[in-house]
Amino acid sequence: MTKDHYKTLGLGESASPEEIKKTFRRLAKKYHPDRNKNDKNAEQKFKEISGAYEILSDEKKRAEYDNLRKYGAFAGGQGPSGATGFGTGGFSTADFQQFFSRGGGSGARGFGYDGSVSASGLEDILASFFGKGAAFGGRSNTAQPTPGADLSAEVSITFMESVNGGTRLLTLPGGKKLRVKIPNGIEDGGRIRLAGQGRPGYLGGINGDLIITVRVMPDQKFNRKGNDIYTSVTISFVEAIRGCKVSAHTLTKKVALTVPPGTQSGVLLRLKGQGLAVGGKQGDQYVEIKVEIPKKITARQSKLLDEWEE
Repeated sequence: MTKDHYKTLGLGESASPEEIKKTFRRLAKKYHPDRNKNDKNAEQKFKEISGAYEILSDEKKRAEYDNLRKYGAFAGGQGPSGATGFGTGGFSTADFQQFFSRGGGSGARGFGYDGSVSASGLEDILASFFGKGAAFGGRSNTAQPTPGADLSAEVSITFMESVNGGTRLLTLPGGKKLRVKIPNGIEDGGRIRLAGQGRPGYLGGINGDLIITVRVMPDQKFNRKGNDIYTSVTISFVEAIRGCKVSAHTLTKKVALTVPPGTQSGVLLRLKGQGLAVGGKQGDQYVEIKVEIPKKITARQSKLLDEWEE
């Protein structure tokens, strides 16, 4: 026996067309195969709600369907005379499909493919979501409301834009301009999903999404690893031996950094709490000390080095 399409969408018989459309959009987005990879239950649920919407969103189909419900098209349903459907064996799913595909009742018309879109085009659309040869309700070439495909794009931002966030103006295919908000703390390769900005849905299906991949351009001063920030300062070998104070840039200011005597090249000095605060975690900043060795020295300097080695 066929399913109750009202129950499939979680609606009552008196639901308005607006309620039906709104509910379908919400459920289709929830159970969309692209968002539920390898989930057969979600795929089946998507097919069921799509089939229900195909019928209930069409005024004539809905009227015919409501009329059938009164004559035992569902388990436990009885007609006015107490008979359970048509004939002695009840009204089966096959009977229901046959009634609408071949015509029945008073001027009923088919629920299947009506010739408005090429069969091959429908197969392509369905295959993009469910694989080659997919069909709803066991029938192929059935026009169904289908969500639109997602679109992808890339945007390049500076390192400081990735730290502080900002906005970027994108031009989408077709010339549409869209202002995109860049969240602070986003990393290179991070993605931003804009719901409903992808390809239009088919037969009332929801629009796809626009997925933007963010590329962070290299910075001359800073590097990032997670929430930690890395930079460097260069000192002379004499300063490395004696120790010194140097200025170091953080993300927000300049700080005085003490370099201990005898510091080796490549040592990292930590500035606690001067990194990024993302995801509830506060990072640190690390300053790499680079010791510069002179390429040329004077005779006097050479003599002093000789005396030092003695």
